[in-house]
Amino acid sequence: MRFDINLATKQYINTRHLNLVVAVAVVLLGGMLVSNLAAFTSASSEIGRLTADLSGHAPKDAKNVSPQEYQALLGKIGFANTIIARKSYDWLALLDQLEGVVPDGVSLSSLDPDPKGGDLKITGVALNFKALRTFVEQLESSSYFKEVYLVSQAENKVSVSQKGTTFSITCKVPVK
Repeated sequence: MRFDINLATKQYINTRHLNLVVAVAVVLLGGMLVSNLAAFTSASSEIGRLTADLSGHAPKDAKNVSPQEYQALLGKIGFANTIIARKSYDWLALLDQLEGVVPDGVSLSSLDPDPKGGDLKITGVALNFKALRTFVEQLESSSYFKEVYLVSQAENKVSVSQKGTTFSITCKVPVK
């Protein structure tokens, strides 16, 4: 009995390439392990420091603050908070609502909101009184604007062909 081996059908493994791939994978995994260990030790030391701070252990170089200094600091913080509260107004909601009610022929020149009282003063120019009336009616029919009042209006003529109606309107808008 004679055995023949067909070398074309047998699969051979290139051990040199396999060893190279395994070595590269081991090096990459080792680098990731070292990186994760460094992040873990850093995080655990930070957790220990924060736990010590929270448990009332103040650093040794911290000094006691007198009541006068504490009250002065609270005054500065309160002043800064009032400035922030005055400057924080939901302009996007206001402009979004105005976009839906301002008709063609009306140009707004000034918006002056009062964030505490919810008052809004609108000034602008309309092409004619009809456009102004349409604007006021749309403001009144909107659910966003309440107590709409036309405070003033005046006809302005720049030239024979350029004219318009300047106006001032006050209304109430929702406060955050």
